[in-house]
Amino acid sequence: MKIQFNEAQLSRPQRESLLAVLDVLQSENQNEIEVTPVEFPLKFRVKLDDDIEMIVGWNPESDSYAGLTTPDPIPESQKETADLPIQENFAGQEPLPGPEPELDLSPVIERAEALAHALVKLSKPLNIEQRIEVWIKFCVVLSKELWK
Repeated sequence: MKIQFNEAQLSRPQRESLLAVLDVLQSENQNEIEVTPVEFPLKFRVKLDDDIEMIVGWNPESDSYAGLTTPDPIPESQKETADLPIQENFAGQEPLPGPEPELDLSPVIERAEALAHALVKLSKPLNIEQRIEVWIKFCVVLSKELWK
């Protein structure tokens, strides 16, 4: 399963629900599914076997993700130009994509601070050497996960 976004930006219920839905989809497909955000964190595009795509969306009433539909078809006005090559601009370069919207980091920072506070509370009863060992292990795991 290829996930093209940072799962840590989802709340715990969102992450658990999304992974449950994706696990079911992955089990029904032979190839590795690919998940990309459409309207983060409300909608995700999932590429299934045979280049079939579907949209998985957040349902606030049930607090869970569910398969919505296949992606919207390309409007007729865009179908005519969909297969045309990209035109080059005056400098001979391809057009630059528009700026990506900035992600709201506040929930991620909030969770990181909560994790740090929890680790400090867990390590308080330990002596200094044990605390250092716990923090070293934490930093090793953190660095390995960040470089994946």
